[in-house]
Amino acid sequence: MRIVYLSIGRHVHTERWIRWFAARGHECHLLTVQPGTIEGVEVHDITSRIPGKPLRYWWSLRKVKALLRHLRPDLLHTHFLTGYGYWGHFSGFQPNVLTVWGDDVYVTPRENPLKGWLARRALASAAVVTGDSVDILQDCVRLGADPGRSYEIQWGVDFGVFHPERDGRAIRRELQVGERDVLIFSPRSYTQPYYNIDVIIAAAARLLRERADVHFLFAGYEGDPTPFAERAREAGLTERTHFIGRIPHERFADYLSASDVFVSVPSVDATAVSLLEAMACGRAIVVSSLPSSREWIEDGENGMVVPPREEEALLQALRKLSGDPALRRTMGDRSVEIVRERADHQRNMEWMESLYRELVEGRPHQGEPLSLRQRGLA
Repeated sequence: MRIVYLSIGRHVHTERWIRWFAARGHECHLLTVQPGTIEGVEVHDITSRIPGKPLRYWWSLRKVKALLRHLRPDLLHTHFLTGYGYWGHFSGFQPNVLTVWGDDVYVTPRENPLKGWLARRALASAAVVTGDSVDILQDCVRLGADPGRSYEIQWGVDFGVFHPERDGRAIRRELQVGERDVLIFSPRSYTQPYYNIDVIIAAAARLLRERADVHFLFAGYEGDPTPFAERAREAGLTERTHFIGRIPHERFADYLSASDVFVSVPSVDATAVSLLEAMACGRAIVVSSLPSSREWIEDGENGMVVPPREEEALLQALRKLSGDPALRRTMGDRSVEIVRERADHQRNMEWMESLYRELVEGRPHQGEPLSLRQRGLA
């Protein structure tokens, strides 16, 4: 198949997805305003330099339409509802698959009536909508997506890379974390306040005053860590708190394996790939009580669940896990079982390919994936 992707460039989610289909033998093109090299993929820059956001969007849409006419793909796959999803809809091209990511559904459509209207138009016109949690897909249905054409497809985990046996000792030596010390890892973006890094810092300051054997590691795949490091210093955090920037995805498994506890407590989120990768590495987990997280973590069974922005609840969870290595191992072992059953990257991409073939060849796919309606969830 010749597949055109309309998506955020220079992003690990986009690159992993497209590389899989390119390696599968499909002819893949990426249309983006963040161009960068992807092996085996032809990348097309749709950036516009025209002053004014509405005019820039319109001019980029003209580029999208022209490229679609020139490339004549079998299928268009648009990633991210905001911006890219609008271009995909107004391009008029079908079949158009739309994959939603997170705040493009949970936040942006509620910001003003125009954005809500654009989201509803894009979702309603998509031939297929995919998302990485039941919760985000149900929100898409409330905005106009067809539940009979809405499917849960995970970004997925490479279990050859993310597994409990991976050795993280080199990272611990690099951070000067003792063999018996507890390393708590928060790897969310520095750019969005809803990731609640300030709450983690506040809980960390209290826990570090109680225990001399605990370290905290903060890493952000986007944004500048400097303001958060300054906030940590103001909170009285010691040299046992480490702030780094973006971790290359090929090294992320090493940092997870070096850690004892993974913490992610946003106020808004879909299924975080980093959460699934932490589960695959057998880490103890602390997450916020969002529906998407609860689809993976059962409180007290394979992790601990706390309300977003509740510092005391977060402190209690971190206190319990940092003091109980046997509990960390038990929860980690259960998480490995769950994630291996549901989040294999290869299997999910094969399911996606079956949906592509249904749209292009007109033959219904057999078996997985099942739509929300088929699963009785909408």
